[in-house]
This record gives sequence, structure tokens and C-alpha cells, in this order.
Amino acid sequence: MTSESETAGASAAEPSGRTASRTLPPIEEREWRQVQWDVSGSGVLSITFDRPERLNALSFRLLREVHQLVEHARVTDEIRIVTLRGAGTLAFCSGDDLKGMDPEPGVDSSVTVHHPLITLIRELPKPVVALVQGWALGHGFELACACDLRLASDNIEVGDHRVQRAIGLNGGSSWFLPRIVGRALEMLMTGRHLDAEEALAWGWANHVFSMDEFDEKAAEYVEMLAALPTVDTGVFKAAVEYSSSHGLRESLTNELVVARRNQGTADAAEGIASFHEKRTPTFIGR
Repeated sequence: MTSESETAGASAAEPSGRTASRTLPPIEEREWRQVQWDVSGSGVLSITFDRPERLNALSFRLLREVHQLVEHARVTDEIRIVTLRGAGTLAFCSGDDLKGMDPEPGVDSSVTVHHPLITLIRELPKPVVALVQGWALGHGFELACACDLRLASDNIEVGDHRVQRAIGLNGGSSWFLPRIVGRALEMLMTGRHLDAEEALAWGWANHVFSMDEFDEKAAEYVEMLAALPTVDTGVFKAAVEYSSSHGLRESLTNELVVARRNQGTADAAEGIASFHEKRTPTFIGR
């Protein structure tokens, strides 16, 4: 499903980097050079950073392609959850490709490409899950932090070491990390990396699975999320996002406002009916 709203949201993220002057074709007909994607029957949009030869390092092309796909998830009711992962097991994303970002002069920058993707992930009214194996460093670490949940394998090494090269922040670490781990300032000021045990203990990883079980266990968890009432999970996501920058009274009022989005949905009716009928609910995501 492609709509005018998708055209507007994806225009800045076209592979060429130029503003779209027409409706984008369906995602099946677009050219994807640096990502792979798939939509499952249960509504899971799986996005894979496909630059294994560069440890899935970021380029502006890759960021624009991911943006298009997340925007497609935003306007497509059938998609109930988005996952991000890197090709292979060595790296989720090793950060910016300092030798191959390939910016289009006057078009590509953190402000025009990277920041819009981060805010789109945060504002998407559906869960976004990072499936992290191997390295998640620098901007790759920040993309994982931008996701709602992080499922990790036991071979991870994650963190933002840019301070050790006198490189400044520009991708959201100062906002995300203090909301995820208590020792955020230590990590950012020293460039400390976390292994799997530390990432779980510090709360950065929601779950850690062994390498040989990662795909199976992560898939089970994602399918569990996909079976939940999508509109309502979006309500909880929006409420928590709002509360991070507002006080209790404002957050209580906002909860009532955002909760109205779920009223009248098929899933809301199913939730009540299944309670009275003493059965497990079956949600359709609408």
C-alpha cells in the first residue's frame, strides 16, 4: 500500500537524495542497493543493513533506504512491527563509513538524513526492535538506542567511542542513553563499550540470547509483539515518549488523550469480548 502521505514522508529519503516530484512506486518496484527487507504474514517488516563487507557501516544511501521502509511501515496498517538488523553476525552496524558515506553535496547531512530517520523511528506508532549481533558502534549504537527494544546475541560489543577520537555527538546519544542506562555519562565521556553481560545488567539489552539460539529466540519474541494490539502498543509508546519530557500532571492528562486512539478499534472490542468469554484474545492490529 502506497499513499500520498508516504510520498510526502519519503521524499527526502529517495535513493537519489533529491526531493520526490511524484508518487513513489510500490516498495517492491524500487531499487534497493544497501538494504534487504521482507514482510511476514504476521506483519513483521524486517529490515537488514546489507553492507557486510563494510561491517554494515552507514552510508547516506543506506539511511535513505531505511527511511523509506520505516515510512512505508507508518502508512501501512498490515505492518505491525519493524525490526532492524545487520547482515551476518559480525556487526549490527559499525557506525559511519568514514571512507564511504558518499554524501550528495548540498543534500546529505546529519540534519537532512540521519536525524529525520531517528525521529521517524521514535514517532512510529508501532514497535521497532533492534536485533543486535556483533558490533553496534557510533551511529550504529545510536540507531539501536533509538529502537524501542534491543534483543542481543552473546557476541555483542556496543558503545560510542567517538570521544576517543575527539569526534562530537550528533545522533541522539545524549538524549537516548540516559533514558536507557544509569551510567550513560560514563559511557559517553570515556567511550566505554559493553559486552553482552554488561549490556543486560545495565539495561541496554532487553534480552540476550546465545549465538546458536539467537535467530529462533528473537523470532519468537518478535512474533509475540506482532500478536499484540498494534494501535494500543503505539499508545503506550507515545505515552512513555511524552512523559520523558513532561511532569506527572501533564502525563496523566496526555494518557487520556492518546488512549482515545484505541477506542473503537476492532482490537479494543476483541480485548473486552475475550475477557468476558474467558479466552485468549486474537488481535488483528486494527
